[in-house]
Amino acid sequence: MSETTMRERKKEATRNNILACAIKLFNDHGFVNTTMQLIAERADVALRTLYNYFPSKESIVATYIREVVEREVSKGWDELLDFDSTYERLLFMCRKSAEWMQENYTLIEVYAADPRNYYYGPTADEIPRSGYDEIVARVMAMGQELGDVTKKVSSGLLARQYMGFYYISILTWLGNPENNLLEIFREGLDLLYQGIKPERSDYGTVLWSMFY
Repeated sequence: MSETTMRERKKEATRNNILACAIKLFNDHGFVNTTMQLIAERADVALRTLYNYFPSKESIVATYIREVVEREVSKGWDELLDFDSTYERLLFMCRKSAEWMQENYTLIEVYAADPRNYYYGPTADEIPRSGYDEIVARVMAMGQELGDVTKKVSSGLLARQYMGFYYISILTWLGNPENNLLEIFREGLDLLYQGIKPERSDYGTVLWSMFY
Protein backbone atom coordinates (compact mmCIF):
# COMPACT_ATOMS: atom_id res chain seq x y z
CA MET A 1 0.00 0.00 0.00
CA SER A 2 1.45 3.36 -1.03
CA GLU A 3 2.05 6.23 1.36
CA THR A 4 -0.49 8.34 -0.53
CA THR A 5 -3.19 5.70 -0.12
CA MET A 6 -2.45 5.38 3.59
CA ARG A 7 -2.66 9.14 3.96
CA GLU A 8 -5.99 9.26 2.14
CA ARG A 9 -7.37 6.46 4.30
CA LYS A 10 -6.30 8.32 7.42
CA LYS A 11 -7.92 11.53 6.21
CA GLU A 12 -11.14 9.70 5.41
CA ALA A 13 -11.15 8.08 8.85
CA THR A 14 -10.59 11.47 10.51
CA ARG A 15 -13.40 13.02 8.47
CA ASN A 16 -15.81 10.23 9.33
CA ASN A 17 -14.92 10.46 13.01
CA ILE A 18 -15.56 14.20 13.01
CA LEU A 19 -18.92 13.69 11.32
CA ALA A 20 -20.00 11.00 13.76
CA CYS A 21 -18.94 12.99 16.83
CA ALA A 22 -20.55 16.20 15.58
CA ILE A 23 -23.89 14.60 14.71
CA LYS A 24 -24.07 12.91 18.11
CA LEU A 25 -23.33 16.23 19.82
CA PHE A 26 -25.99 18.01 17.77
CA ASN A 27 -28.57 15.38 18.68
CA ASP A 28 -27.60 15.21 22.34
CA HIS A 29 -27.00 18.88 23.12
CA GLY A 30 -28.61 20.82 20.29
CA PHE A 31 -27.05 22.61 17.35
CA VAL A 32 -26.71 26.00 19.04
CA ASN A 33 -25.13 24.59 22.19
CA THR A 34 -22.55 22.62 20.24
CA THR A 35 -19.48 24.66 19.32
CA MET A 36 -16.75 23.87 16.84
CA GLN A 37 -14.35 23.73 19.78
CA LEU A 38 -16.49 21.09 21.47
CA ILE A 39 -16.64 19.06 18.26
CA ALA A 40 -12.86 19.21 17.95
CA GLU A 41 -12.42 18.05 21.54
CA ARG A 42 -14.88 15.19 21.16
CA ALA A 43 -13.28 14.08 17.88
CA ASP A 44 -9.80 14.45 19.42
CA VAL A 45 -8.49 16.75 16.69
CA ALA A 46 -7.06 20.26 16.74
CA LEU A 47 -9.52 23.06 16.05
CA ARG A 48 -7.48 24.05 13.00
CA THR A 49 -7.74 20.48 11.72
CA LEU A 50 -11.51 20.54 12.15
CA TYR A 51 -11.78 23.73 10.08
CA ASN A 52 -9.63 22.14 7.38
CA TYR A 53 -12.30 19.49 6.98
CA PHE A 54 -15.44 21.54 7.65
CA PRO A 55 -15.62 25.34 7.54
CA SER A 56 -18.79 25.51 9.66
CA LYS A 57 -21.29 23.49 11.68
CA GLU A 58 -23.78 23.94 8.85
CA SER A 59 -21.40 22.29 6.40
CA ILE A 60 -21.13 19.29 8.74
CA VAL A 61 -24.91 18.87 8.77
CA ALA A 62 -25.15 19.31 4.99
CA THR A 63 -22.38 16.79 4.36
CA TYR A 64 -24.02 14.27 6.65
CA ILE A 65 -27.41 14.69 4.96
CA ARG A 66 -25.85 14.24 1.53
CA GLU A 67 -24.31 10.98 2.71
CA VAL A 68 -27.68 9.87 4.10
CA VAL A 69 -29.32 10.57 0.73
CA GLU A 70 -26.61 8.67 -1.14
CA ARG A 71 -26.85 5.72 1.24
CA GLU A 72 -30.65 5.55 1.12
CA VAL A 73 -30.71 5.79 -2.68
CA SER A 74 -28.12 3.04 -2.98
CA LYS A 75 -30.07 0.85 -0.58
CA GLY A 76 -33.59 1.57 -1.85
CA TRP A 77 -33.24 2.19 -5.61
CA ASP A 78 -34.34 -1.32 -6.59
CA GLU A 79 -37.37 -1.01 -4.31
CA LEU A 80 -38.16 2.33 -5.91
CA LEU A 81 -38.12 0.76 -9.37
CA ASP A 82 -40.62 -1.90 -8.27
CA PHE A 83 -43.42 0.68 -8.24
CA ASP A 84 -45.55 0.92 -11.35
CA SER A 85 -46.08 4.67 -11.50
CA THR A 86 -44.13 7.87 -11.02
CA TYR A 87 -46.62 9.00 -8.39
CA GLU A 88 -45.98 5.88 -6.32
CA ARG A 89 -42.23 6.37 -6.62
CA LEU A 90 -42.39 9.97 -5.52
CA LEU A 91 -44.72 9.10 -2.65
CA PHE A 92 -42.27 6.39 -1.56
CA MET A 93 -39.50 9.01 -1.54
CA CYS A 94 -41.69 11.35 0.50
CA ARG A 95 -42.39 8.56 2.98
CA LYS A 96 -38.69 7.78 3.40
CA SER A 97 -37.93 11.47 3.85
CA ALA A 98 -40.66 11.91 6.45
CA GLU A 99 -39.48 8.91 8.46
CA TRP A 100 -35.89 10.15 8.57
CA MET A 101 -36.78 13.77 9.29
CA GLN A 102 -39.08 12.88 12.16
CA GLU A 103 -36.16 11.04 13.76
CA ASN A 104 -33.68 13.86 13.03
CA TYR A 105 -35.62 17.03 13.77
CA THR A 106 -32.58 19.00 14.93
CA LEU A 107 -30.57 18.28 11.79
CA ILE A 108 -33.36 19.04 9.34
CA GLU A 109 -34.17 22.26 11.19
CA VAL A 110 -30.60 23.43 10.59
CA TYR A 111 -30.53 22.26 6.97
CA ALA A 112 -33.88 23.84 6.10
CA ALA A 113 -32.71 27.21 7.42
CA ASP A 114 -30.85 27.75 4.13
CA PRO A 115 -33.31 27.52 1.19
CA ARG A 116 -30.42 27.21 -1.26
CA ASN A 117 -30.16 23.60 -0.18
CA TYR A 118 -33.55 22.95 -1.74
CA TYR A 119 -33.82 25.26 -4.70
CA TYR A 120 -30.61 25.87 -6.57
CA GLY A 121 -27.76 24.98 -4.25
CA PRO A 122 -25.12 27.30 -2.84
CA THR A 123 -22.72 29.27 -5.01
CA ALA A 124 -19.77 28.07 -2.93
CA ASP A 125 -18.66 24.68 -1.68
CA GLU A 126 -19.14 25.49 2.01
CA ILE A 127 -22.63 23.95 2.14
CA PRO A 128 -22.86 20.96 -0.22
CA ARG A 129 -26.20 20.08 -1.73
CA SER A 130 -27.92 16.88 -0.66
CA GLY A 131 -28.34 15.57 -4.19
CA TYR A 132 -32.02 14.79 -3.52
CA ASP A 133 -33.12 17.00 -6.42
CA GLU A 134 -30.95 14.96 -8.77
CA ILE A 135 -32.76 11.78 -7.72
CA VAL A 136 -36.13 13.47 -8.25
CA ALA A 137 -35.03 14.52 -11.75
CA ARG A 138 -34.10 10.90 -12.54
CA VAL A 139 -37.52 9.69 -11.38
CA MET A 140 -39.25 12.40 -13.43
CA ALA A 141 -37.24 11.40 -16.51
CA MET A 142 -38.27 7.77 -16.01
CA GLY A 143 -41.87 8.92 -15.74
CA GLN A 144 -41.56 10.71 -19.05
CA GLU A 145 -40.32 7.51 -20.61
CA LEU A 146 -43.17 5.56 -19.02
CA GLY A 147 -45.68 8.09 -20.30
CA ASP A 148 -47.26 9.11 -16.99
CA VAL A 149 -45.42 12.44 -16.75
CA THR A 150 -45.64 15.24 -19.28
CA LYS A 151 -42.82 15.72 -21.78
CA LYS A 152 -43.73 19.35 -22.40
CA VAL A 153 -41.13 20.51 -19.89
CA SER A 154 -37.76 19.12 -18.84
CA SER A 155 -37.30 16.66 -16.01
CA GLY A 156 -35.05 19.25 -14.36
CA LEU A 157 -37.86 21.81 -14.28
CA LEU A 158 -40.27 19.22 -12.91
CA ALA A 159 -37.72 18.38 -10.21
CA ARG A 160 -37.42 22.05 -9.26
CA GLN A 161 -41.19 22.31 -8.91
CA TYR A 162 -41.18 19.21 -6.75
CA MET A 163 -38.43 20.66 -4.57
CA GLY A 164 -40.51 23.81 -4.15
CA PHE A 165 -43.44 22.04 -2.48
CA TYR A 166 -41.02 19.69 -0.70
CA TYR A 167 -39.23 22.60 0.97
CA ILE A 168 -42.44 24.42 1.88
CA SER A 169 -43.82 21.19 3.34
CA ILE A 170 -40.76 20.85 5.57
CA LEU A 171 -41.07 24.43 6.79
CA THR A 172 -44.77 23.91 7.49
CA TRP A 173 -43.97 20.82 9.52
CA LEU A 174 -41.10 22.45 11.42
CA GLY A 175 -43.53 25.12 12.55
CA ASN A 176 -46.06 22.46 13.57
CA PRO A 177 -44.09 19.28 14.36
CA GLU A 178 -47.12 17.61 15.89
CA ASN A 179 -48.58 17.32 12.39
CA ASN A 180 -47.95 14.34 10.12
CA LEU A 181 -45.13 15.25 7.74
CA LEU A 182 -46.01 12.52 5.25
CA GLU A 183 -49.54 13.87 4.92
CA ILE A 184 -48.15 17.36 4.31
CA PHE A 185 -45.87 15.95 1.63
CA ARG A 186 -48.78 14.01 0.11
CA GLU A 187 -50.91 17.15 -0.18
CA GLY A 188 -48.16 18.93 -2.10
CA LEU A 189 -47.42 15.90 -4.26
CA ASP A 190 -51.09 15.44 -5.15
CA LEU A 191 -51.38 19.06 -6.19
CA LEU A 192 -48.21 18.89 -8.27
CA TYR A 193 -49.03 15.57 -9.87
CA GLN A 194 -52.49 16.63 -11.00
CA GLY A 195 -50.72 19.32 -13.00
CA ILE A 196 -48.08 17.13 -14.60
CA LYS A 197 -50.13 14.15 -15.70
CA PRO A 198 -50.21 14.00 -19.52
CA GLU A 199 -53.95 13.35 -19.72
CA ARG A 200 -55.97 15.84 -21.74
CA SER A 201 -58.56 17.93 -19.97
CA ASP A 202 -62.22 17.90 -20.88
CA TYR A 203 -62.42 21.56 -21.90
CA GLY A 204 -66.23 21.52 -21.98
CA THR A 205 -66.36 20.47 -18.35
CA VAL A 206 -63.72 23.08 -17.44
CA LEU A 207 -65.65 25.89 -19.13
CA TRP A 208 -68.93 24.75 -17.61
CA SER A 209 -67.44 24.77 -14.12
CA MET A 210 -66.03 28.25 -14.65
CA PHE A 211 -69.44 29.76 -15.24
CA TYR A 212 -71.77 27.66 -13.14
